[in-house]
Amino acid sequence: MTEEAREAFAKASLGAENTAYDVIARLDPEYFEKLKGLYVDGTFGREGALPRQTKELIMIGICCALLRPRGIRVHTERALALGASPKEVLEAMEVAAIPGGMPGLWAGVETLQEILKAKGQEFK
Repeated sequence: MTEEAREAFAKASLGAENTAYDVIARLDPEYFEKLKGLYVDGTFGREGALPRQTKELIMIGICCALLRPRGIRVHTERALALGASPKEVLEAMEVAAIPGGMPGLWAGVETLQEILKAKGQEFK
């Protein structure tokens, strides 16, 4: 079952790298299976009222407000992969500055610029 869970996480990741999943799967396969249920089946892999792109934009805002650089990067990469424009990503970051403060916005903007630069894109 763990291989099935690994495949589900790989599909849900949309190419954004998070090697922590591999470590958890290896060290605690039982927990990894349960994590799949929450993360993949219950949230990002589920077709609910919100489209996946919207869920990723929400996560960007939350990660900016909480100043979680890894989350900012992963969810920004995923939102862009799902078709969100850089302007939409920026706006999610701007909204997060209300509860989280300017440092989260700065971290988000810098991360967005790095991702776009790595893709050979410019912010427009």
